Amino acid sequence: MNSLFQVVFTGQLLPGVNPEQAARDFAAVFKIPEEKAWRLILDKHEHVLKREVNEANADRYREVLEEVGLTVRVEPAGTPLEGTPAGAMAANADAAAPPMGVATEPGLSGVAVGTTSGASPEPGYTENPYAPPNADLTPPRADDDGPMTGPHGVPAGHGWSWIKEAYALFRSKPGTWMLAIVLMYGISFVVGLVPVLGSLVGFVLGPIFIGGLMTGARATDRGGRTRVGMVFDAFSTHGTQLALVGLLYLAGFVVVVLAAALVAMGAGVVSSAGLEALSSNDPEALASAMAPTALLLLMLIAMALVIPLVMAYWFAPALVVLEDLGAVEAMKASFQGCWRNIVPFLVYGLALMGIVLLLAIVVGLLAGGAAALGPAGSVIGVLLVIAMVPLMLAYAVVIVVSQYTGYRDIFHHPGSRGTLV
Repeated sequence: MNSLFQVVFTGQLLPGVNPEQAARDFAAVFKIPEEKAWRLILDKHEHVLKREVNEANADRYREVLEEVGLTVRVEPAGTPLEGTPAGAMAANADAAAPPMGVATEPGLSGVAVGTTSGASPEPGYTENPYAPPNADLTPPRADDDGPMTGPHGVPAGHGWSWIKEAYALFRSKPGTWMLAIVLMYGISFVVGLVPVLGSLVGFVLGPIFIGGLMTGARATDRGGRTRVGMVFDAFSTHGTQLALVGLLYLAGFVVVVLAAALVAMGAGVVSSAGLEALSSNDPEALASAMAPTALLLLMLIAMALVIPLVMAYWFAPALVVLEDLGAVEAMKASFQGCWRNIVPFLVYGLALMGIVLLLAIVVGLLAGGAAALGPAGSVIGVLLVIAMVPLMLAYAVVIVVSQYTGYRDIFHHPGSRGTLV
């Protein structure tokens, strides 16, 4: 039984796919000139795009090509195309001469693609517009992510993968990443000390800082230079749109608070006196005006309303900085990406909570053991507190960088990091 396969483009696009867009995506993904991709799309004949690959790689090519919009099939290597004699198919694609009517172009793969055409080439014709993709499906791409093809829905387990991949990026430059996070939080803390205005400025600065960290995450992902100053990189390139993201986020919070209050009052959960007590920040007044169950219900209502807002914000900085989207467009795309991946995000959230819970248990056990040691335990307690600082910073970095790894997976790389789109 033949264990090698070939990937055949049927000459047709999937329903609803724009030919021009498909040609652009094909060219970007497989690193060939758009003209060649466009001629392949317009030809409307069958062509072998990849020969003699194992079943796993053939399936991966098929998935990528279908994501671009091409209708393809996987079949045993050497299967003749429709209207092509079996003898015209080379047994060894890498070493074979091109079939009649097609020549190879220097600098491409050197592998001829089967064609249904039997015409002889014109004198001096050496270009093969249908040369097969020369892209390697195994390693991650380091130069370009290609066009944004998402948001895609991904399997539930990818929620954990985002955390693992974020940790791997952090681990490559831990000192730099922790200093960058300290710088971001330090500035935010100082700004927040200014009454009222500080909170407003904080909402504006937050997505700009995150946008800079997204550029740093992509640089780290591609093996480039990671700098502490990446926190400020987005100010000069996308500062206006990122600031607008922050203002829209702030406006959303105001709407959420007002909506939660109106819903709570309309449902009779909270009285106007209770809302007054809530805004006064007086614990005694709050306790007398609101029952614990009413306060809990109010918090649940607010949480239900704020989740969609967070979904719209989560990927917005990455989409603005890495995809040049406007603030509104980025927030819409972010919401769609999160909505299509509710289950992976549930896994992601539970995993982050599990890490915190596990860390709390370990620290509690160590602290309890240190307390039993008497005076020596005090020293151990101090060391334990000191050790917690880098752990907390690492945790904060992983959360931020996971916004990038999640964005990359949902908007570019469905399936696994090694794929082409």
